[in-house]
Amino acid sequence: EKQQHLEAAEVETRQLLQKLFPKVSLPSNMSHSEWICGFEKMAKEYLREASGSEDVKALEQKLKEAEEMHILLQLECEKYKSVLAETEGILQRLQRSVEEEESKWKIKVEESQKELKQMHSVVTSLQHEVERLKEENKEVETLKKEREHLESELEKAEIERSTYVSEVRELKTQLNETLSKLKVDQNEREKVAGDLPKAQESLAALEREIGKVFGDANVIENSDVCTDSELSEKRRNVAVNLTQDVGHLKKLLVSISQMLSKG
Repeated sequence: EKQQHLEAAEVETRQLLQKLFPKVSLPSNMSHSEWICGFEKMAKEYLREASGSEDVKALEQKLKEAEEMHILLQLECEKYKSVLAETEGILQRLQRSVEEEESKWKIKVEESQKELKQMHSVVTSLQHEVERLKEENKEVETLKKEREHLESELEKAEIERSTYVSEVRELKTQLNETLSKLKVDQNEREKVAGDLPKAQESLAALEREIGKVFGDANVIENSDVCTDSELSEKRRNVAVNLTQDVGHLKKLLVSISQMLSKG
């Protein structure tokens, strides 16, 4: 805005000088200071050529006024330049402040980007951890099912064990009963084994007695010494003894037969 005011003042100065010296003309693309210096030289040249006339005096008066106006404009320009310099200083300070703030914000943005990258890394790590926990959860579910299956099998095994224990107890009872029977059988066998020699002796004695009886009978028949009553008494005694011995032998034989059938 200050620059625009300065440019407007320069244009106004040129227009005023052109009005005072319409015959003096310079290119408009020159800088303002060059244009003023050139215009001053050409105006003085024009005044020397037109010296002595009243118009010259009037022009000199106008030139003097123009110079005063130029001085005022120069002062105004200096004022504008000072204001412009101050404005530029303010703008430079603002620019530095903006650059400092921009640098601070740039640092903050970089830190935010670093934090964002770290957060992305943490999120990725957490996602991997979640996936790992899901897999572990699947394994836990599998182990839980296996544990339930093992508990079921253990219950079955416990039931079977109880059944086996009952069966073993029954078998133990049967074994004890069998051992008792075997012990009784063993005692009976030992008794039979002890009675067997007696039976054999009785049988041998019986055979001898029978042989003796029949031998005596032959002797009596051949000698005719004994009477009929004596012979009958001897025969009765022999018959009683034989009957007893035969009964005893029968009992032994029955006992032996029973042992053999049990064995």
